[in-house]
This record gives sequence, structure tokens and C-alpha cells, in this order.
Amino acid sequence: MSFPAAGTREKSLLLGVVFCAGDVLLMAGAAWYANSLAILSDLLKESTDFLAVFASYLTVLVLRRAPGHRFAYGIGKLENLVSLAISLIMVGCSLFLLTKVVSHFHHPVPTSGTLPGIIIFSVYAVIGFGIWTRNRWILKHQYSPIIESQARLWFSKACFDTFMAIALTLELIFRGQTWSFYLDPLASLLGVAFMIHAAYAISSSSVNDLMDAALEETTQLQILNQLVRHIDDYDRLHKVRSRRSGSRIFVEVFLDFSPELHMTEVQKRVHRLRSSIGTAIPGAEVSILPHPP
Repeated sequence: MSFPAAGTREKSLLLGVVFCAGDVLLMAGAAWYANSLAILSDLLKESTDFLAVFASYLTVLVLRRAPGHRFAYGIGKLENLVSLAISLIMVGCSLFLLTKVVSHFHHPVPTSGTLPGIIIFSVYAVIGFGIWTRNRWILKHQYSPIIESQARLWFSKACFDTFMAIALTLELIFRGQTWSFYLDPLASLLGVAFMIHAAYAISSSSVNDLMDAALEETTQLQILNQLVRHIDDYDRLHKVRSRRSGSRIFVEVFLDFSPELHMTEVQKRVHRLRSSIGTAIPGAEVSILPHPP
């Protein structure tokens, strides 16, 4: 199994910053040229997306610093806080778009000059799905709240751009038909739904980590599996505590050891258990704590 090289998260986020900046500039030109609510609303959405991606990139650069005296466990929870900020930005953007959609449904107007926007939407739909696929691959090897939020963000962006391209294309083909006037706000409404769903998913996962929730069941089963494999190394299991701090995982296992064992032998067994759990969960910081009988 191959693992992402050091700096993969930074490269992925920097790639997102570059594409978001390009999208904002292109959409600004398309919005100036066209008379379309979909393109104007996308310009505003892409501007907030750019700010969110750029903030995430700066956060990851800050997180590369080694833990200090004040933050001995690192500042990994900053990732969760930034993810929450991203979800709030998405909610705010969704509410703004929703008000525009309602207004446009009440007063439908035909669009014009949408061909450049259709081309940009189509190109960035492909780019969005490509970056989303890359981020999902990174998450399979190294969990990160920021990368997870970026994966959801780019997936919603790609779906939004796809719906916009389809709606504007149909409106361009059937221009002059009264029913086609509603395609523009309808595509924006679907985009709002995707953004709200993504914001909910981001905020729910980030809040769990901020509350020091235990790791998911699959990861806990991996820990218990290793404890069963080395059941002869200890007398009794008291409890297992686990949590996330950004992309870092902390596992604490409280065990009883035979009082007849010398400390040297206990240390050997602790080392075996720590290495075994660490191999099963790459990147985890494992602590084996002898518990008094």
C-alpha cells in the first residue's frame, strides 16, 4: 500500500487555491458579460469558496509547527475550528442564494450572454470532480478534517457547476419559451441544497472531534483486535480511551500486569503492544498505561 508523501495535504490545498482563484476571475468576466442570476450567484459563491480554501491552506501550514510547551498535544483542533468556519461560510452563502432564487421565481426574466458561463461551468465541473477524487484518495491514507471538508466542498462545487451548465444550456436552446426562464433559479436552488448538506456534514464531524468523541467503531475494533492478539502479555484490560486532534489520533490503553513481573519485562510487553497498535493504525500516538490492580 502506498502512502501520500509529506506535504500532500499542502499540495492538494494549494492546487485548490489556484483553481478557485482562476474560477473567481473567469466568473467575474462571465458575470460582467451575461445577464444571469446563476452566473452572478456562482461568482459570489466562488469568492467565499476561495476564502475558505485559502484559509484552510494557511491553517495546514501553521499546523506543521512542532508541539510547544503550551500546546503539548499540538494544535490539531485548529483544523476542526477552520472546518466549522467553512461550514458557516457555506450556510451564509446558501441563505444569500436562497433569497435571490425566491426573488427570481417571483419575477422571472430571460438570460443573455450565458455561453462563456456555460463553458466555464463545464470545465470547472470536471476540475471539481478531479480534485474531489484526489482528496478522497488522501483521506483513505491520512485522515484530516480540513481535507475532508475540502473534499465535500469540491464535490458540492462540481455538482453545482454541472447543474448550472445543464440549466443554462437548456435555457439557451429553448430561449423564448416562458418555462425556460425558471431553469436559472432552479439550478441555483439545487446548488443551495448541495451546499447546505455539505455544511451539515462538515460541522457534525468537526463538532464530534472538538468534543473529544471516541474514534469510530472500525478503528476501535482494530485496537481491540491487537489487544486480543497479545492477551498473554497482560492480566486484565481496564479501559481504552481514544480521540482525534485534527489529523492526529491518540490512543490510551489501561492494563493490569502481573505484580510478579520485573519492570524490564513489563516495558518489553508495553513496547510490543504499542508497536502492534501503531502498525494497525498508522500515525496513531499510543500510550500503554499500567493500571494498579
